[in-house]
Amino acid sequence: MSEPTVDFTLLELEPPSASAWNRRALMWLGGMLLLVAVSIGVLALFLRSVEAEESNRRRVVDAQWLDQTLRFHFQRLEVDLIALALQAQRRDAPVASAEGEALSPASPASPALPVKAGQLWRTPDVILFHRWLPAEQQRRVSDWPDFMQAAARQPDGEPALQTMLATTGALQRAAYAGPLPQGGADPGHILWLAVPQFEKGQFVGDHVAAVHFERALRSIIPPWVAREHAIQLNPEGGASATVPIHFPGTQLSLDVRALNPQHALAPRLFFGVALVCLLAMMAALYALWRDTVRRQRVEAQLQTQRVLRQAMERAVLLGLRAWDTQGRPLYVNQAFCRLVGWPAEVLVDPTQPMPYWPGAPRDEFETLRAHMSDPGAQQLGLEMQWCHHDGHVLDVLVHGAPLSLPDGTVVGWMGSALDITERKRIERRAARQQDMLEASGRLIAVGEVASTLAHELNQPLGALSSFANGLLNRLQQQRITLDEVGPVVERMARIAEKAGRVIQRVNAFARRQEMNRQPLDLQPFVSRVVGQVPLPEGLRLRTHLPDADTPLTVPADALLLEHALHNVVLNATEWAIKTTEAVPRVQVRLVHNEGSVGIQVADNGPGVPPDQVGNIFDAFATQKDGGMGMGLSICRSIIEAHHGRIDVARSDELHGAQFTLWLPLNP
Repeated sequence: MSEPTVDFTLLELEPPSASAWNRRALMWLGGMLLLVAVSIGVLALFLRSVEAEESNRRRVVDAQWLDQTLRFHFQRLEVDLIALALQAQRRDAPVASAEGEALSPASPASPALPVKAGQLWRTPDVILFHRWLPAEQQRRVSDWPDFMQAAARQPDGEPALQTMLATTGALQRAAYAGPLPQGGADPGHILWLAVPQFEKGQFVGDHVAAVHFERALRSIIPPWVAREHAIQLNPEGGASATVPIHFPGTQLSLDVRALNPQHALAPRLFFGVALVCLLAMMAALYALWRDTVRRQRVEAQLQTQRVLRQAMERAVLLGLRAWDTQGRPLYVNQAFCRLVGWPAEVLVDPTQPMPYWPGAPRDEFETLRAHMSDPGAQQLGLEMQWCHHDGHVLDVLVHGAPLSLPDGTVVGWMGSALDITERKRIERRAARQQDMLEASGRLIAVGEVASTLAHELNQPLGALSSFANGLLNRLQQQRITLDEVGPVVERMARIAEKAGRVIQRVNAFARRQEMNRQPLDLQPFVSRVVGQVPLPEGLRLRTHLPDADTPLTVPADALLLEHALHNVVLNATEWAIKTTEAVPRVQVRLVHNEGSVGIQVADNGPGVPPDQVGNIFDAFATQKDGGMGMGLSICRSIIEAHHGRIDVARSDELHGAQFTLWLPLNP
C-alpha cells in the first residue's frame, strides 16, 4: 500500500509582495477568461442565428414546393374524377360492382380514362374507393355504398362526409373531407374527395373517391426529397406542423423534418478559426503566469517546510531521531530529549556513546537496523529498555524506517520512540490480577467438586449403607447362607466401583481436563435416566421420544450427562407438585434442530420468575428450602463442557418452567 504524500501547498507561506502580484495576475487572467468566454458565446449565438435563418429559408422553400406539388396532383385527380363522372352520366351506370364494393382504377368494370391520367390515379393502392353517387342517394346514409357507410361509422366520420356532399351541391365545386383514420390492420388516413356534376344547371350527383393519404405522399414525393426529409401527416394540426395544406372543405398539416441537416460551412469555419486564436492567446498568457508563479511557489514551499518541521517538532509526543548509514546520530527532537533526560548536544555528539543505552555503543544501531530491514517488523515495533538520566529504567517501543532517495538509495535511518513504561506497569498489574482470578476460580472449582461429589455419592453411599446394614442384620439373626452372601457383596462392589468412577469424572471435570466423550444414543439414554428418577405420589410423567428408526447420537460423557439430566428432571418433579392444578405433570421430549438436539424438560409448576432467569445458574442461588444452590450451576457447567447450552423459558403447553439441554449432534 502506497504511503500518502504531503501537499505543502496547503500551508504555503507567500510574502506580501508575491501575494499582491498573484492577485493582480489572477485578476488579469480572470478578465481575459471572461472576455474569451463572452466572445465564444457571441460567436456561438451568431453561428446559431445564421444556421437558424438558413434552416428557416430551406423550410419555407420546402413547404412552398410541397404545397404546390400536392395541390397540382389533387387538382389533376379532380380532373380525372370529372372525366369519370361524365362517362358515368353518359352511360347512366355506377362505377361499382353489383354488391356495392369499390373498384380499383385498374378494374375491368372501371370506365376508360385518357391515357394521360394523373399520377395518383395511375399509382396502385392509392385510390381505395371511387363511385358515382347520384343526388337522390346522398340524403340518407343508408343509401350510401358500404365503403362510405363504414367510414361514416368512425368518430366524426358522418358529419365530415355530409358536409363534403352538401358543399359540392351548394358551392358547385369539388370538396374534401378528412383525413379520417383507416380501420383494419392497415394503418393510415383516408382523404375523401367529391367532384360535383351538373346538367342544365341542375345538380345531378358527385363522383366520390377515397385516397390513402400516406401512399399518395409516397407516390408524389420524389426519392431525393424522401431521402433528406421525414414527411408525415399531423392529423391533429398541432403546433409542431410546419407545412399547412389547404383543400376546399378541409385543412391538412404535414410535419417536415430534415434527416441530414446540412449547415453552412463558412460561419462554422470562421467560428473555429476565431476560437483557436483566442485559446492560443489564453494558453500563452497562462504559461507565462504559471512559470512566474512556480518560481515563487518553490521559495514559499521551502519556507513552509521549515516552519512545518519546527511546528511538528514542538507538537509531536514521540521521540524522533536520525542516523547516517554508519550509525552516527544526526538529529533528535525535543520530545526525545525529554524522554531520556539528556540535552540534544550530548545525544548527537558522534564521539560519545549513547548515554541512555545500557549495552555496547553500537548494539542499539545494529539491533534497530536488523529489525527495520523486515517490513512486517516495522509495523509491530521493537520493545527496549533504556536508562533515564536520573537512573530509572524506561520501557520504550521503537519503530524505524530507512531514509531513501527517489532511486532507492538508502542514505540513513529514521526512528521513533514511544514511552510505554506506564503501559507495561499496567500489564504487570493485570497479570497479577489474572493470577488472583485464576486462584479464585480454582477455589470455586473446589466448591463445585465438593457439591458434585455430595450429589453424585449420596445415592451409591446410601445404597452401600442399606446393603451393609441388611447383610449385618441377617448375619446376626443367622437367616442367610453363604450362597446368598455372594450376590449381595458383588452388588456392593459394583456400587463402590460406580462411586469411584463418579469421583474420577468429577475430578477431571473440575480440573478442566478433556472428557471421555463417546457416541451416545439419546433415545434409550433419556428413557433410562428418566425411569430412575423417584416420582412423588400422584405426579404424571410423560416422555415423548422419536422413533428408533431415526437415532439421535451425540458425543458425550454418559455419566456426567446422566447427572445433569437427572438433576433437571428431579427439579421439575419437585416444582410440579407445587402447581395449582389437580394433577402435577412433567413432560420430557427430544427436539431436533439443524446440527443439534435438545432434551426438553417441562412442568406445570409456578415456573421461573422473569427477574430470576438471569441468576438461576449462579452458584449458591436457590429457591428451594434446604437447597445448596449448586445443582443448576453444575448442570450448566456439564452441558457447556459438552459444547452445548441450557435455555430457560415458559412452557406453552404446561405453563410452567421449561429447561432445554442443547447438545451438538455427531457429524
